[in-house]
Amino acid sequence: MNKENCFIGEYRYSVDDKGRTMFPAHYRCDTGSPYVLTKGMDRCLYLFDDRVWTSITERFYGDLIPVSSDNRAFVRILFSGAATVELDKIGRISIPQHLREYASLDKEVVFAGALTHLEIWDVHIWDTYRSKAEKVFEQNIGALQAR
Repeated sequence: MNKENCFIGEYRYSVDDKGRTMFPAHYRCDTGSPYVLTKGMDRCLYLFDDRVWTSITERFYGDLIPVSSDNRAFVRILFSGAATVELDKIGRISIPQHLREYASLDKEVVFAGALTHLEIWDVHIWDTYRSKAEKVFEQNIGALQAR
């Protein structure tokens, strides 16, 4: 991955009654390729572009044999919860109901860049999480500076 393809930044948008929200203009592809939206950690959603999702699925086909119950659970949750989403004519995506429920999405969401993907959070959950995470960040920033 090169730096032009990484997902960075924070974007806030409203969600309408049908679960539609604007998609950050900076990341809209001209190719018309769909995105994949799935359950993420900490009750957020992960949104992958087609290129990254393809590399994830190829890795699972080649590397992860779901023999252990933990591996089976991971594969089942990640892939059964996934949905393909496409931008509509005005640049919105529609978040399926089961994913909105999983992430407790209400009226406002945050798209948070996470290098290889975007995370979609309910704004209130994100603000609480970010407040705690910033304390950890501040405690550990010295380790990055020492490198």
